[in-house]
Amino acid sequence: MSIEKVFKAVMVGGTGVGKTSLRNCFLYNSYSWKHTPTTNPDFVSTYVTLDSDDMVAMQIWDTGGCAADLPATNSLCEDADGILLVFSADSEASLSALEKHLGAIKTLSKGRPRGSGQLPLVLVQAKADSPQPTDQEVSRCTQARSMCRSALGDQEEIVCVDTSARTGKNVSLVFQTMAGLCHAQWLAHNAPLGESISPRTLAKREKMRMSRHGDPIAA
Repeated sequence: MSIEKVFKAVMVGGTGVGKTSLRNCFLYNSYSWKHTPTTNPDFVSTYVTLDSDDMVAMQIWDTGGCAADLPATNSLCEDADGILLVFSADSEASLSALEKHLGAIKTLSKGRPRGSGQLPLVLVQAKADSPQPTDQEVSRCTQARSMCRSALGDQEEIVCVDTSARTGKNVSLVFQTMAGLCHAQWLAHNAPLGESISPRTLAKREKMRMSRHGDPIAA
């Protein structure tokens, strides 16, 4: 039995920014107007198809956004392969919540093994429901990028994606972008040439969820 790499992506951000809605939209093509705060972190595992037609196995973690949830979220991020930094187009306060996460990410980045590369990050602007970016959405994204540069120093320019769980805008793109960054970094730093699992083999597998915490996806 061969075990493939399962990438752990953690969604972080303030309460009510739309992390759960984005994940539900991506996995189940569903949306709820009701806001139910996430009280306990949880993950769902699935395959994400890249532009190259490679299929990448991922754990997508949802986390709470309250101050009391921060220690648990930081702990989850310690062994993350990538982090989705979520803020809301309709809330300037959601940018302030990101600052706390960026401080923790800076500490994690310093502790990464030498030669492992930078921790993949994607900025996600949720609730950007307009078909075209509004001035406010553009401003929020610019602010978020500036905060990242200030907190993380020489971190490469971070992608910022405008999304809407309500309309489905760019939701798949967010997770494809994260999966692509994680996959590329893993291949560059860990996987010898010729040892990747073929897209044809992965294509035969249905999307699946892990039934128990930490179970590997096996071939």
